[in-house]
Amino acid sequence: MLLLALTGSSFLFAQVRISSDFDTGSIGKYSLLDSVWVKRGANDSLLTLTYEIHSRFDPLNPVDTSLRPSARWYHFRMEGVKGKQIFLNIKNSEVIRPFYSYDGVNYKRFEEVENQFRGTINKIFTSDTVYISHFVPYTYSRFKDKMKHWKSYDYVKHEIIGESTQGRPLEMITVTNDDFDVTEKKAIWIHGRSHPSESPSSWHLEAMIDEITSDSEFGRELRKNAIFYIVPYINPDGVYGGYSRSTSTGVNIEINWDRPDSLTMPEVKALKAALEKVTANKPLDLLLNMHSQIANSVTYWIHTAESTTDKFLKEQLMLSSLTINYTPFYRPKDQSFSAVAPRYAEGWIWDRFGEATLAITFETPYTFYNEDRSGTWVSTENLKELGYSVLYAVSDLYNLDSKNRILVNLTSTRRKSGWAVSDAGYKRLFFGDSYLISQKRGARLKVKLPLVEKGEYELYSWVVGPSAEVFPDSVNRWLKKAEITQRRDGRFIWRIRSQNPGEEESAILLVRKR
Repeated sequence: MLLLALTGSSFLFAQVRISSDFDTGSIGKYSLLDSVWVKRGANDSLLTLTYEIHSRFDPLNPVDTSLRPSARWYHFRMEGVKGKQIFLNIKNSEVIRPFYSYDGVNYKRFEEVENQFRGTINKIFTSDTVYISHFVPYTYSRFKDKMKHWKSYDYVKHEIIGESTQGRPLEMITVTNDDFDVTEKKAIWIHGRSHPSESPSSWHLEAMIDEITSDSEFGRELRKNAIFYIVPYINPDGVYGGYSRSTSTGVNIEINWDRPDSLTMPEVKALKAALEKVTANKPLDLLLNMHSQIANSVTYWIHTAESTTDKFLKEQLMLSSLTINYTPFYRPKDQSFSAVAPRYAEGWIWDRFGEATLAITFETPYTFYNEDRSGTWVSTENLKELGYSVLYAVSDLYNLDSKNRILVNLTSTRRKSGWAVSDAGYKRLFFGDSYLISQKRGARLKVKLPLVEKGEYELYSWVVGPSAEVFPDSVNRWLKKAEITQRRDGRFIWRIRSQNPGEEESAILLVRKR
């Protein structure tokens, strides 16, 4: 092919316009490095333009001055690109098959061949305007539209709990069925998007909120047995302004919880005040802090026993194990561990309520799952599936769906001849505060439920395993034991008989088939 040098780059640069003046838009400096015509045939030439793009760093952090600002997020628009070969070299951020869109709404990952070299994108675009982003943006305008939808339900209470630095409202919804006694319900707090670049976490959380507020049987049971306090966007300025890990002022509010009032951001002050209000009568049962991480795996950040207690570690691992049970995208070896620290929301909660509140961070990846580049890549669709996995895990841990996911803690059964009750020093994973160990061969358990509705069910038994950082895939999970046909509404009985002494039993789960 014949390469022909063209006119000065200033003319070519004027043909392509680059901007980020829109919701979640972000770009640093950029420049045209090269422009050539590639002659592909007698009457066919292709203009090739090479740009160097620098993603924008967050402002310097005035509170934590030792922290290096992040530049992970980029989301910019290019106009005048149709029919041209565009070669981009993006600096400061990870460029692993990012996303593009021709309409700013529907985004698609670049193909592997279009992102062959680290930091580069090479593509011939078929539309004159294209948006390029680190991940599918979850914009402030989408959040506002979704909030308008969620708060329209009678069982959703909407309130403004404060304002951001730039005056945007911090919005919280409280979701529950008021027809049932709130004092008996589990109290669950969920917040997200402290780090603006972590848009996968918002797609994940959106799916969870959609289900919690839905008219599905599962959604109705969740609202019957729990009260949800949800703040989907705790950093609206950062998201709208296209920052990476900070507010518009440069402060990382994720680690701003232990600062004196003079250095505490208004967003964190508002969250603290709201938490103090909802815990005035009793502690939360669960606090979920939703994030995304650059590691190519899902994880919970589990607080070590050394910084908390063995019992608290066991409860965190139960939630983690149950989530693993419901998704192929999370494995025991993906679990992450750290000491609880007061600069985080979880540490702030621990200092007030200790073991009473299970406060934990959940992380989704941006790229692919299970550290497997040849496997499943993260998408808005499978983030939705992952959202259901977390909700099923939460439901099992707190027994929130007694209609379709009937959980029985076996230590509550009256007939347990030949079984001893143990907590094993919380070094095993089981439901509640204790589980059963058979003392002989043939030890018997009789599970009797007074009312199970007519229908088809699958029956599972919990496989007790070690409370450890890594454990085999075969333990700390539900094991299917039987298919059950309940022919009429009424009593259900399940019998268990040990084969050997030392067998462990914790719970069974009846799941209604759809």
